Amino acid sequence: MVAYSNPKRIVFVIHGLPMGGAEKFMISIVNHLYDISYAPVVVLLSNDDTLANEINPGVPLYKVLKNSRFDITVSKKIKKIIIDHGAQKIFCVNPYSYFLTKISFLSDSNVQIFLSPHTTKPFSLYNWFQTFVYYRLVGKKDMVIYLCNKQQAYLSKKYFLSASQHTVIYNGISTDAFNPVHFIDIDRNSFRSSFSIDKDDKVILLVARINPEKRHMDALKALSIIHHMKGVVKPHLMIVGSGNADLEQQLQSTVSALGLERYVHFAGNQSDVRLFYYISDIFTLTSESETFSIAALEAMAFGLPCALTDVGGAREMIVEDWNGSLANPLHPSSIANAWINALKNNRNGKAIRKFVEERFSLTKMLHQYVQLLSQPTR
Repeated sequence: MVAYSNPKRIVFVIHGLPMGGAEKFMISIVNHLYDISYAPVVVLLSNDDTLANEINPGVPLYKVLKNSRFDITVSKKIKKIIIDHGAQKIFCVNPYSYFLTKISFLSDSNVQIFLSPHTTKPFSLYNWFQTFVYYRLVGKKDMVIYLCNKQQAYLSKKYFLSASQHTVIYNGISTDAFNPVHFIDIDRNSFRSSFSIDKDDKVILLVARINPEKRHMDALKALSIIHHMKGVVKPHLMIVGSGNADLEQQLQSTVSALGLERYVHFAGNQSDVRLFYYISDIFTLTSESETFSIAALEAMAFGLPCALTDVGGAREMIVEDWNGSLANPLHPSSIANAWINALKNNRNGKAIRKFVEERFSLTKMLHQYVQLLSQPTR
């Protein structure tokens, strides 16, 4: 029988640490646990460790590499790390990490696994089938932590998970770090002018990896629709993020074809996006699939209204015509109308920031996770 010696030892298993919301989410929990005298351990399933330097150096970090996506021998290696550290609790980010971990603990009742899914809508039938198989292993002792109520309802129905233990904990952000007061001494207009944006121009900010599901092309089409409207000020679209190189080239070509070169700005990856929130008028996401956007929360902490497609938990963070507007996904004309509405309602900055402080702060999120993870193993 394995000796599980440290109730405060929690092993986190994740696909890797590229630049992304799920990865930063996990890092914030790991570092907080370490700061309050827990003993977290991190296991990566790939060499993609871009954000590894953001993990407290006192946290042990292991890489368990797969020979292929279906190389389940890595499960034994994951289990050995968990056993060597005497952990009773395992926190898995996304179903694949959960699956690889769980298959080595099917007959072990001494551990509890927490599954935090950060994807919601399957992007293909094959992906749905894979995920369906992964979720079949969710046991009575395991806990699924959803990021919003919409995600819980969708995944429970899509993968028949209603009988499993579950809870909902909203994402949270550091409202201290994402505070416009830090930038009051920076010349906002000077930074805008570096992109050839005049001080009185309107700027729509889109922060998202350039991947198909983010639907950047719909954003370009929506911008073109607005630019062809009579009596409407022509806004700029600032795109922060990179990713699929072929798609980015297509986007660049579309910008030229639509004659939007002066109004679309590709800023690439940014290690610190706060200055872009500071110079913008509204924030947008045009995705066909989201769960609960951290970037949208960051933008609202800067007082920006958000025009989001009505996917994932968007309805749980947007109050229509107050802190933003919702649009139909895959419909550029609906997105264009949401942008126009948000631009008209961008005078509630302080109230929008207070809304985030009260409901979606990092402090509140971390407190809820500590409460959950500190409960005795069931």
